[in-house]
Amino acid sequence: MILPPEADIAIIAPFPTKERVKEGWMSRINAVDGILAGKRRLYINFAEHHVRGRDDRFMEMPDGGWEVCLSPSDIEHRHLVDEIVQAVRLVYVHTIHLAEFIQPWFGSGKIVVDFHGIVPEEETMLGRPELSAKYEKIEKEALRKARVCVMVTGSMERHYRDKYPEIRPRTIILPIVESLTLPERHVGMRDRPEVPVSVVYAGGTQAWQNINGMLDLACVVKDIATFTFLSHDWKLIADTGRKRNVPQKTDFKFCAKSDLVKEYQKHDFGLVLRDDTPVNRVACPTKLYEYLTIGIIPIVRSPALGDFPDLNYSYVTEDEFREGFFPDLLSRKMMARKNLETVSSMREMFANGAEKIRQLI
Repeated sequence: MILPPEADIAIIAPFPTKERVKEGWMSRINAVDGILAGKRRLYINFAEHHVRGRDDRFMEMPDGGWEVCLSPSDIEHRHLVDEIVQAVRLVYVHTIHLAEFIQPWFGSGKIVVDFHGIVPEEETMLGRPELSAKYEKIEKEALRKARVCVMVTGSMERHYRDKYPEIRPRTIILPIVESLTLPERHVGMRDRPEVPVSVVYAGGTQAWQNINGMLDLACVVKDIATFTFLSHDWKLIADTGRKRNVPQKTDFKFCAKSDLVKEYQKHDFGLVLRDDTPVNRVACPTKLYEYLTIGIIPIVRSPALGDFPDLNYSYVTEDEFREGFFPDLLSRKMMARKNLETVSSMREMFANGAEKIRQLI
């Protein structure tokens, strides 16, 4: 099989087409692809169901990219991966889950692993503790042998230094920073009535999001707040909401990324009800960054979310909101302006990390 001509970098992930970039990990892949724009990028899309001779053609993608779909258990496909690793300058691996398939090449000096999250702890949280030990071995090997380990937060870097004090990996901090097209004269918040306030949630239905907690909160504060849930799984959230007797005025719907800013501007507060766990203490929730960018005040269960406390962000706790103790309009405007400083700091961190990644090639 003939490799694409002179690829600079191999990226272990699906190619971030517009149809695939919706939320979660594909947004991260798309953000890194933006950093590497202008380089000739070959995406290796691993999945066991990919079949030799049918799926493993090199497909040309936009902006100097290719994608090839390979099975990690196919011997011929593994030989092809070996050819690719030898041919490119760098191999960028998204997540410890996909790093499993690149372990034989960890010592090549070309492997960069983007951790996204702390996978062993995530597997335990998802009720799959039997997988925790497996991924712990992989993350440990990546920390020891990878050329660079990319972390989404400084708190994630500290987590690994505490977990494996004997390992001193080379790291780059690259927060999850979404590109939002803001309207002209955007200053963080428009004038609104004091009450009722409007609360939004945008995101998935993973266990750590605590969707049930959000729906319960909507029931408790129904006299002072309306709630909107934006998700690809909005029907699932709506069905759960009906079973929990949420107010009829609660809105459930899908919102395309292109319409997200316009939708966000209708709301005062945004839900991030993550528990105080290791997974959340190292995370960089995309929606939290988006809320701060637009001027939405976050409602948090635990404020210990990634580097946001270090960056001095303003928030309201779930308990405060439940009791009706939330800031008035003037205070919310002041909090929104303060949170724009947090956004600026994160953008600077992203720019610094992006430049370090570009320098690797």
